[in-house]
Amino acid sequence: MFKIPILMSELKLVLEALLDFKGEKIRDFCERKLGEGTSAYEILQELNRGLDEIGKGYENKEFRRYFESDLIVSGANMRRAIEILKPELEKEARKETKRRGKVLIGTVKGDVHDIGKTIAGIVLQSNGFEIIDLGTDVDKATFVNKVRELKPDIVGMSALLSSTVPYMGEVIKALEAEGLRNRVKVIVGGRAVSKEFAERIGADAYAEDAIDGLKKCISLMEGKE
Repeated sequence: MFKIPILMSELKLVLEALLDFKGEKIRDFCERKLGEGTSAYEILQELNRGLDEIGKGYENKEFRRYFESDLIVSGANMRRAIEILKPELEKEARKETKRRGKVLIGTVKGDVHDIGKTIAGIVLQSNGFEIIDLGTDVDKATFVNKVRELKPDIVGMSALLSSTVPYMGEVIKALEAEGLRNRVKVIVGGRAVSKEFAERIGADAYAEDAIDGLKKCISLMEGKE
């Protein structure tokens, strides 16, 4: 599992597929890549980088290249891609015999974006992890209560908006206050999150994307053994 390079010409095709209002190009893109022997994981990586490009273009105040309608269309197409690729991911899941651990995931309070979290959950589940998805806009009390009730090995938090990223630190502090922090490993990710921020709030790991998150979760579980 490593980050694959993406050429500008391929990025253009990714963007065209994600921004197709009719939703036809995303199916063609996924089927073509699968036919060429590209793994479902690698396809998700390419599409995720396309989403990242659209997000950056939307947030650029000086030269806005994308707008809210583009975010909506690309999000819908990413969900279509997940459904198309799910059978391939499930094939990999059937090959996986080792149960690696239990991961509790959620997008933090104030943020309703779920695509990155959903992809991460699929990738982790396809590689032997049990996933408990709390959804979006999850407050610290819910994280704390579910850690106490369900006893996960890892807590994964996601945030797309820079305004909601600081809430990750509040969740970690709440776990510490309730005496639960030493029971779980914490991994954080999302476009607005950085490795430096993860270290600053005391997270155990930072995931650059879903594939990197898988690698980090495997490493975290090995550290618990």
